[in-house]
Amino acid sequence: MNRIFVIDDEAAMGENIQRMLKLPETSVTAYTDPVKGLADAMARPPELMLLDMRMPGMSGEELFARLHPAHPGLPIVFLTAFGSVEGAVSAMRNGAFDYLQKPFRREDLMLVVKRALSHVELEQEVGRLKGRLEALGETDHPQTRSAAMLDLTGKARRAAATDATVMILGESGTGKEVMARYIQSQSPRKNKPFVPVECSALPGSLIESELFGYERGAFTGAERTKKGLIESADGGTLFLDEIGDLSVELQTRLFRFVEERQLRRLGGLEPVRVDCRILCATNQDLAAKIKAGTFREELYYRLGVVTVKLPPLRERPEDIPHLASFFLERFSRRYGKSLSASPRFYEALLRQPWPGNVRQLKNVIERLTALHPGGVLEPEDLADDPQPPAVACQLSSLPWKEAREQYLSSFELSYAQAVLARCDGNISAAAREAGVDRKTFYALLRRSGE
Repeated sequence: MNRIFVIDDEAAMGENIQRMLKLPETSVTAYTDPVKGLADAMARPPELMLLDMRMPGMSGEELFARLHPAHPGLPIVFLTAFGSVEGAVSAMRNGAFDYLQKPFRREDLMLVVKRALSHVELEQEVGRLKGRLEALGETDHPQTRSAAMLDLTGKARRAAATDATVMILGESGTGKEVMARYIQSQSPRKNKPFVPVECSALPGSLIESELFGYERGAFTGAERTKKGLIESADGGTLFLDEIGDLSVELQTRLFRFVEERQLRRLGGLEPVRVDCRILCATNQDLAAKIKAGTFREELYYRLGVVTVKLPPLRERPEDIPHLASFFLERFSRRYGKSLSASPRFYEALLRQPWPGNVRQLKNVIERLTALHPGGVLEPEDLADDPQPPAVACQLSSLPWKEAREQYLSSFELSYAQAVLARCDGNISAAAREAGVDRKTFYALLRRSGE
């Protein structure tokens, strides 16, 4: 049942609205006393409030100022006379849903009420979905016990309140996209599109048209106009992952877009304005690429208004048991297992080097959960890990960067082949199992030499 409160000192107005809003599953309660209406709304907020601006004893602005902080999700529509429209517009800037200017037609009232109730229904559905995801261990909040990571999360949350571009740095697998999604979830654009673009996975011949779109007839096969990924992020957040892999030519076009927030599709003449927040990430040393002339310095500074550098897992060992427990609970629920881990298991995890960082830890826990019959995980369960400690010893004579690349390459091959074998060679099914798209899965196999 949708409950609507009308607070207006003129009894006739409340009665008229009650007559106009005869809707199924909807009740309308009219108040001439704003103090009584406020008390009832504070105790049990309705789904919608229609509130007069000018009332003796307590104005609509004063009532809104007291009610909105306590119940920010309650949509409030102001009922205004001609002289109070400016106040209603000001209230909308502070969180009011809309306003109606008296006298209004029934059609106008019905339109704004239906919009407000649809908004409430959508917010409730989002809340339910978030609750289900959190119950399954799926969350857009970074999981950490590390003081350094908590500081970075606070920095990211402060940046999220603005539209500043954010550069997220860190080794592969440290959780750069998780941090990007966290920033988006804490921003005013949280209910708008989040468009991730993996720059390294897009073929060089297609990346420009994929990013910027194209007009019909721009090239052979362009039979219709197509929006690019940047344009599809209008109103929301564009996340450019592995930004260091973009060619210098595309960096030039991207810089122009970042500066002007306008783009031209391939073959197009008219500029297209796009309002989006830009987040980007890379595991590369952009300073070195700037010196080598393969990354534009002005683009680096324009994208890195705020920089968040994620530490590798080896530098935050306190997160290893916490993350392992988090993933174990998530995958136990996903696979219908009753599984826990012994203290010795967590101690064994702490002795691992984790060159693949959080991603590698997540994959190991998922594999163990999927294959274990149930009960308690012990250190012995790590014995058949695709990357036993002996491999790390064999690579210890190499420089860290080279050893890490070899380690990751071998891990990617083992992981991709195992998933592919489990899916009987079906690439699409394997990509779904791995939680990546087909292009990324192919890239794993190609990088591994297959």
